[in-house]
Amino acid sequence: MLTIMMLLTGMLSSLSNQDYSPSYAATVPHVMGASSIYHAAYAQTLPEQVQTPIYPAKSGFETLNGLTLQSRIEDANKLYGEPFERVPAYMAGEEHRYDGLSVGAYEDWIYYVSVPAEAGVFNLNGHELPMEIREIRARLGEPDFTADDGFGYEHQGQALKIFVDSSSGKVRSVELFDSTSV
Repeated sequence: MLTIMMLLTGMLSSLSNQDYSPSYAATVPHVMGASSIYHAAYAQTLPEQVQTPIYPAKSGFETLNGLTLQSRIEDANKLYGEPFERVPAYMAGEEHRYDGLSVGAYEDWIYYVSVPAEAGVFNLNGHELPMEIREIRARLGEPDFTADDGFGYEHQGQALKIFVDSSSGKVRSVELFDSTSV
């Protein structure tokens, strides 16, 4: 029994080391002529050097104005207060309308978030973007899909769609929704 405990302790202790590089790498810079390969592989990058991507989110859960498709309507109420209006919505749900935001919910689970162009800006994964097509494409890259009413990006069953007014060519709204339900 003691042998098994010692064996497990030895195996688990290697997992508790939170070092970013293997222990043998710590000696590499002291070796004569340490190469740039070591620095590229093991040198830590300073936070100001890291360019955080806007889309897709690292967590896999996209946020639009602070809400995800895994959020509940209570989360929207905490962020935006009580909705000024509730109306029937798609899929037997209810649309909760806040100032500058509409949220679709079914059984208190959010299934879409919509930000109208009148808001002027939207927040995607913690990054504020203006409601301008050029800027959106410059920051998010080439769209994954285009449609008659806009263009969008899809990642792990979530779609971010930028709806465009066909007559003016300007953004009408930005919406986050579950792409598997359409």
